[in-house]
Amino acid sequence: MQLRSRLLLFGAVVPLVLLAAAIVISGLVFNRVLLAEHDRALLAQAGVESVSLFDRATAPHLHISESPLDNQIREFAARGALYGPDGAPIANYPADAPNPKRMDPAALSTTPVLETVVGAAGHERQLWVRVDDPHGRPHALWLAASLERHDREMAEYWRIAALVFVLVGVVLLAIQVIHARRLSERVGNLTGHMRRLRTGNLDAAPPPDPGTDEIAELRRAIAETTERLAAARSSQDRLIADAAHELRTPLAAMRAGIEIALRRERPATQLRETLDHTLIEVARLTQLSSSLLDLAALRSSPVERSRGDLVSVLIEAVDAARALAEERGCIVRVQHPTEATAEFSASAVRQALDNLLHNAIKFSPAASEIFVELRGVDGRWEFAVVDRGPGIPIEAREAVFEPFHRLGRAGPGGGLGLAIVRDVATRHRGRAWVEDPGEAGGARIVLALPRDP
Repeated sequence: MQLRSRLLLFGAVVPLVLLAAAIVISGLVFNRVLLAEHDRALLAQAGVESVSLFDRATAPHLHISESPLDNQIREFAARGALYGPDGAPIANYPADAPNPKRMDPAALSTTPVLETVVGAAGHERQLWVRVDDPHGRPHALWLAASLERHDREMAEYWRIAALVFVLVGVVLLAIQVIHARRLSERVGNLTGHMRRLRTGNLDAAPPPDPGTDEIAELRRAIAETTERLAAARSSQDRLIADAAHELRTPLAAMRAGIEIALRRERPATQLRETLDHTLIEVARLTQLSSSLLDLAALRSSPVERSRGDLVSVLIEAVDAARALAEERGCIVRVQHPTEATAEFSASAVRQALDNLLHNAIKFSPAASEIFVELRGVDGRWEFAVVDRGPGIPIEAREAVFEPFHRLGRAGPGGGLGLAIVRDVATRHRGRAWVEDPGEAGGARIVLALPRDP
């Protein structure tokens, strides 16, 4: 069932059915209440007449026929008749009113019997009861009240109820049709956008939504997701293109060297030289593929964080980097607090620190100093790695975190180290950036992680 049909069904049809049921039930209850009022009036009159039927020595009589207000009450007062032991009528009110010709008192009970009948006088409520005289002889008392006024009131009730039902139904249907159409259009816009996403079309955002409800919030969430998917695909395409370019360069160099070596017979020294150059390119390819695998593994797998001490991870990374630093005559100095507790992935943070330290060692001049610091700032822990190398220009301080971005082609590396650092920071809800190193020059790169996730 379509959304619009469901909205009309549950927003208009079902409420109207319930409203109709409520009107019918209310009408039946109202009818019972009015009949009960008629019954109470007849019982009250029967009670009064049964007490005074035989208060005269001459003959039984109906006191209502002797009322001084007869002209005023005749229109709505109950008709009545009294029957003797033989079933013949003794008295009736009014005198010209139709009433049963005979009634056998022996067939009646002293408990009043009430019944709705349609007789010669129309729709009315009748009462029969046996009343014994002082000598024990049975008499029959019959009373009848017209239900004409009751029928008019019920007809008026049903007329007003039907009018209210029609008006409420028209208004409810109109409102629900408009609401269903608008809601269906809003949901349909999102559905169409999701179909386009399924086909890979990430170029356009979902159509604008004027609302401020949950659907509008869903539209904003889908728009943000679409934008992130488009950025991710663009980044992926750029990464693939850059990776292909980076892989093609050493492969082309290797192929050219091998082809030149195979064109003619060459001495062993030249072949060795060619193999040495090929080995260098193989090492570059190995490093590049390892970095690509590290970046892919980091992005594809969830970061499993646990409570630990960042100081121990920092010390391990610095100890591992000191051997490489000593080859270049560099000194690594570290400063850290006694303890730095946080919730983090030890392997991911270690990988980011290794990349920062290797970058600093690679670009540091011989016999220089590399400074590593861990400090607490507000609600985060900041790793800062400072070298005395050529530094990073201001205009490139954001671009160096992009995959395969390098300030120069000289030197080893594929330009993925800082991309991995930023990815680690992002997946820990932290940050990575380049700071101004001050007058001393060089580069200062900061990795910030929250103390609490």
